Amino acid sequence: METDSHSPARTRIRIRIKGPDFRLADQAAADVANSVTATGVRALGPLPLPSTVEALRSSSSYDELRCHHRLLEIIESKSQTIDALRRINLPAGIEIAVVAPEDPVAPVEPTPGEAPAKRNRRRDSRVAAMQFLYSWEVQRHGDIVTALYDFFGEQSQPREYYAFAEELIHGVIRDQALIDEVIVRFAQNWAFERVAKVDLATLRLAIFELMRRTDIPPVVTMNEAIDIAKVFSTDESKRFVNGILDRYAATLGRDPRKAEGA
Repeated sequence: METDSHSPARTRIRIRIKGPDFRLADQAAADVANSVTATGVRALGPLPLPSTVEALRSSSSYDELRCHHRLLEIIESKSQTIDALRRINLPAGIEIAVVAPEDPVAPVEPTPGEAPAKRNRRRDSRVAAMQFLYSWEVQRHGDIVTALYDFFGEQSQPREYYAFAEELIHGVIRDQALIDEVIVRFAQNWAFERVAKVDLATLRLAIFELMRRTDIPPVVTMNEAIDIAKVFSTDESKRFVNGILDRYAATLGRDPRKAEGA
């Protein structure tokens, strides 16, 4: 890395983290984020990417393994940042790769043989909001204005396209204490601290919608949250998320298939 005589060289670094254990992937992503931000640089993420199912073949068997992916982009890294990255000890099974900054933040590849899904603005906003809330849980950005600027600057559509996402993000952060009370109440026999971070972000998002957005039928909110959990989290997540949302929705006294006033 070349430098001039007046200032240190700076560059963007995009890092993908991969592992079969979502908790280790989350911890590695948090460790990387905390290590690099301690050097005084801004970091976008970590962001959850869609999980993948990979084949494990041997001479006598065929198994499938679900892998979890996280992405972190270091904005204007410097020499101290690189040194910090080299000092990080990763748990067994976790892989880290540096990828081109031009790669999309959250590629969602269609299943082989299937046509790409049509773009859905509300779905895109919910996914973006979940990703930001995951990142916010890890970093607790001191400057949310800059954090949102960095985040939406890397999305595939202009920031105004994600107006619904911004509304959800600000609402969840504002009402987080109340939302988390709901999760604790309805996560039967499951300690709050054990909830996967992707599931936590998804639940916070959906509970805010159920709580505050009575113009959206509850079943729409719940189905969207379950779909996000299926794509981004574990095999068990859809049942876990559905269980909590179903129990909470039953207390609202609303027709699950109708918006309020419809």
